[in-house]
Amino acid sequence: MDAGAVRAAADRVRASGRRPRALYVVPDFANPSGTSMPLSARHELLAAAVEQDLYVLEDNPYGLFARTAQRVPTLKRLDEHRRVVYLGSFAKTCFPGARVGYAIADQPVVAPDGSVTLLADQLSKIKSMTTVNTSPLAQAVVGGMLVTYGCRLRVLNEERIRRYRERLDALLAALGRCFGGDPGYVWNVPGGGFFLVLTVPFVADEAALTRSARDHGVLWTPMSYFYAGAGGDRQIRLSCSYLEVDEIDEGVRRLRGFTRDA
Repeated sequence: MDAGAVRAAADRVRASGRRPRALYVVPDFANPSGTSMPLSARHELLAAAVEQDLYVLEDNPYGLFARTAQRVPTLKRLDEHRRVVYLGSFAKTCFPGARVGYAIADQPVVAPDGSVTLLADQLSKIKSMTTVNTSPLAQAVVGGMLVTYGCRLRVLNEERIRRYRERLDALLAALGRCFGGDPGYVWNVPGGGFFLVLTVPFVADEAALTRSARDHGVLWTPMSYFYAGAGGDRQIRLSCSYLEVDEIDEGVRRLRGFTRDA
């Protein structure tokens, strides 16, 4: 994240006669790249948000799944000016498809009559009018899991954290064994999460994906899918959240076989 680019974008919006209000970011192990925002960039982004009168929507579904015990502080933790609205999900930390999330929104909202409430209260009202209600059953399951583990997500997810670390480590090791030393293939090393990007020396489009799946039984996602315009034509996203370690090893071997034919 380039704070200078944020400032420039905000200036362009104002020049068009509109008012920039918020910036959406996934600072930890973002999908699809698996990249994270360094601590220095977080401070710079928060400074730009204050300067430009912007709110930052920090979406953090993957932050708990770091490869090491030491984590970079969230933007919300670093926020001293109530610029960050923190968005969380229980889909990764409790059960997939939970459709239950939460927002930490402690920004004051002044009503026309001068009364002051919190943004969280206003978001709650808007949600009640747009979705009526989140599934009570899903809420009860999530609530029960939290209560069982003392409302501590890290304790609840100790086994998941270990498993996802193991799988990401296995993916990185397999890439090193199968692609290491070949200058045509480069990949990033995420600090956690489920995703990484492999740069390849061929066009990674739908036709290539079809051949990979049909002839070698391995799936990946073209990075071009994640671009609004041109980009990512020679990059693929790999995900390791679902597979066991031996399946990851086999998948990377098959991927290597496909690349030799590509």
